[in-house]
Amino acid sequence: MLVILSQFMKQASDRSLMELVQSDNHLAFTVLVDRYWEELYRHIWIKIKSSDEAKDIVQDIFLGLWKNRMTIATDERESMAPYLFRAAKYSVINYFTRPGILVSHDTGLYAALDFPSALKTDDQFLLKELQDIVDKEINELPERLQLPYRLSREQQLTIKEIAVKLCLSEQTVKNNISTALHKIKFRLVEYNSDATVGIVLAITAYLHHK
Repeated sequence: MLVILSQFMKQASDRSLMELVQSDNHLAFTVLVDRYWEELYRHIWIKIKSSDEAKDIVQDIFLGLWKNRMTIATDERESMAPYLFRAAKYSVINYFTRPGILVSHDTGLYAALDFPSALKTDDQFLLKELQDIVDKEINELPERLQLPYRLSREQQLTIKEIAVKLCLSEQTVKNNISTALHKIKFRLVEYNSDATVGIVLAITAYLHHK
């Protein structure tokens, strides 16, 4: 009977599975995890290039899904993919703003900076306030951190181009930009206890500030 039930759930839509998950059905949760685990893992690994960290992040995403199952819904296509991959983007940003994280490749660095430009919020005052905080923090960075960050985001130079322009190694440029990101995050945590929301709003506001 359990095998038949499991096979049935594998054919179920994400929405049907989530309805069961919200009823504390662990089998439905397992099916949902199996459905998306590999794809999420590959998506995150490509950005951070760390197998163990990618596995930990995926696990945290699904733990968050279970913890918040009563408030999470599928999209209009009855899919959980938008929620899961949005959570992955937040997690990658957080990963690259951890203390001590050294960025070893361009893809990973820009994954930390990259976020959809169409972020929408009804609270324009909050968005402006967060943008001002980020701008102030960038202006107060030492030149060795501020300059490569600005060259990257405002002039759209590559890591290699910045390294040549500043007569630095590419790894030094990457590390300086990573340190700048961490300092921004630290300031936002002081401002707002919901660090993830703050990071997303502020980094997005900064990247699209002209």
